[in-house]
Amino acid sequence: MSAIKKLLSSLNFGISAKLFLTFWFVVICSISISYVITLQLQHRPTQGVATPKQLHLLNQYATQQNKKIIKLANKEKKFNLKSLRNQFERKYQQHLLIKDLATNKVYLPRHRAWQGIEKYLSINSLPNPVTIDFAYTQVTGAKEITVNNKSYQLFVAGPIDRQQFHSIIEHLPLSVKMMISLIISAFLCWLLAKAFSKPLIAIQKASDNLSKGNLSTRLIGFDERSDEFGAVARSFNKMASQLEDNITAHQRLLGDVSHELRSPLARLQLAIGLVEQNIGNTEEQQRHLNRCENEVDRLDTMIGDVLTLSRLEHTNTTDHFEPIQLVNLTQQVVDDCQYIANTKNVIITLASDEKYSLNGDKKLLISAISNVLNNAVKYAPEHSTVSVELTLITEKICLTVTDQGTGVPDNMLSKLFTPFFRVADARDRNSGGTGLGLAIAQQAIKQHQGEIYAQNTQPCGLMVSIVLPLQN
Repeated sequence: MSAIKKLLSSLNFGISAKLFLTFWFVVICSISISYVITLQLQHRPTQGVATPKQLHLLNQYATQQNKKIIKLANKEKKFNLKSLRNQFERKYQQHLLIKDLATNKVYLPRHRAWQGIEKYLSINSLPNPVTIDFAYTQVTGAKEITVNNKSYQLFVAGPIDRQQFHSIIEHLPLSVKMMISLIISAFLCWLLAKAFSKPLIAIQKASDNLSKGNLSTRLIGFDERSDEFGAVARSFNKMASQLEDNITAHQRLLGDVSHELRSPLARLQLAIGLVEQNIGNTEEQQRHLNRCENEVDRLDTMIGDVLTLSRLEHTNTTDHFEPIQLVNLTQQVVDDCQYIANTKNVIITLASDEKYSLNGDKKLLISAISNVLNNAVKYAPEHSTVSVELTLITEKICLTVTDQGTGVPDNMLSKLFTPFFRVADARDRNSGGTGLGLAIAQQAIKQHQGEIYAQNTQPCGLMVSIVLPLQN
């Protein structure tokens, strides 16, 4: 088998041809072994006690024919053996077989199925009455009779059972049997090779298309199969979809970053130009320099957020996980955010029945909760309340942050965690921020095998929920 593999690998065959030749070689070996075994186990004629009914019929017919033979002999006429057989077949719907005892020649119907019987009767001497079982018919004899001064034996045989396919195959020449086996095995192996090679070729072509940048390539149809090829196709489609989403997201992020950087850079260039125009005017110069400092800080914050988001998307921080009391950590974030909320007279409340523990990265969780909470405070109306609540839902911790702002259109809720996404009017660029806070929060929560989502509340406001697994 190894030699066959080396031979196939050395030849420049396609995968279909390789599979076909390999399978065909295996099947030919199997057929050959099966054929040898079949020869050993095939049905062989067996002799048994003569069937009384058939033996009686044979004796009766022989007696009748003896009388006719004597009459013809007296008239010096010869008796025709063929007419004897034909008369018997017409009268009893069975076959009369005649064996010449001098030459061992057997007279019987000319048909391939009778060859085995002819051979058996010619080489075997059957002086006593017997019934011979040939699987596809039974032969009963022998009754001796003298015709034209020659001794013969008569045998009666039932019709050939043509419903038995094996009897037809058994009487075919060996060369024909081998040819049929080769043709059938070749056809079946070719179908098997095509069944295996078709999905492999499709996967190969799809991989080539994907490597050329065609990210929309999918294995259509093959992913519906229930076998291993179907599993591979589904995995490939999932990989291609994820790859397309990632590259599209990175391209969109790059475009968004370029767009976001253009505005502060333009303002920075304008402020620098105004500084140069107002040299000597200390008050005006200082005002423009302060604007330059603000734009630089904004650029620094944006670049820092972009780097943080990129790091969270491409790294796994589970090595830094440690047991954390989420209530204490949330209380710390609430206290920090309350300082900013005081400028708007917004009160942040924290409600929790128990102290929930989980494994996590403290810095990431603080960043995620802080981004969500700062976002709620930013868009909460003055003299309102932002509610933070910790609850346990189906063995998971749910942290909700609810504000009393204007909320978000329902069709935009799923986009809130997209980098640089802002809702028009209430959440535009004039409100400050880089548009990356919720995207960073989402990536931080994903690092903890959790999820984050937003929904509007009645009569107004937005609630952001963070779901995290409990500590094992």
